[in-house]
Amino acid sequence: MVEVRLKTELTRNSTMSLVTRKNILFPFVVFALFCHSVFADDTSFRNAQLSYGISLDIPSHWTILSQDSRKNLRAAGQAMIDNAGLEGLSSRKESLLAVNAKPNPTGAIIRVSITLPPDYTQNYLASLTRENLKEMTIETLNIFRNLEASGGLKVVELQPARIEIIKNYRALVISYVRASNNSSSFWQVTQYKIPTHDKIIEITLSYRKPDAVVWKPILERVKQSLRF
Repeated sequence: MVEVRLKTELTRNSTMSLVTRKNILFPFVVFALFCHSVFADDTSFRNAQLSYGISLDIPSHWTILSQDSRKNLRAAGQAMIDNAGLEGLSSRKESLLAVNAKPNPTGAIIRVSITLPPDYTQNYLASLTRENLKEMTIETLNIFRNLEASGGLKVVELQPARIEIIKNYRALVISYVRASNNSSSFWQVTQYKIPTHDKIIEITLSYRKPDAVVWKPILERVKQSLRF
């Protein structure tokens, strides 16, 4: 009799366990199917075809700055370099794309530019040691300090320079945290500089740190979509 009750109880527990598992898993299955149907026709991103065979996906609703706006940004950057007396930094840089997130004030930024001819090569990046990268980080911080004294943005933290592989190419990566122009929030900025045989492709991705949970996955999607 005891054995019968035990088997009955075990059967009931097994059944309840199965029902419980179904109740837990069902919402996830529905969510996955729903997401698949949504993403299959997703138009949140569109492909931007740039000069020199460069392309990347950008959020469809973000604002693409005009050529005149890009020229103003370029002029402001050049003025800071000139005012700081940093000879050799004024280079052959050409702005290809400037995109600001909506709504305003913007919380994320995409910038794409090229430098012709390249200042360094893939072989140079391959030769860099950990000590070389450490020295490069110190030099970069000194440049930022000089630029800040001449009206540039205030950099509050410079992260160590590193090498990252993007589309089978080595990229020099410079990351830093800067103060905001118009608020107390800090911004995370990451520059990826990719030398090819005839140019350096530079993509800069920036976002307001308090809203990182929104902006980081979007900008990661942008970076992964880069083609050249």
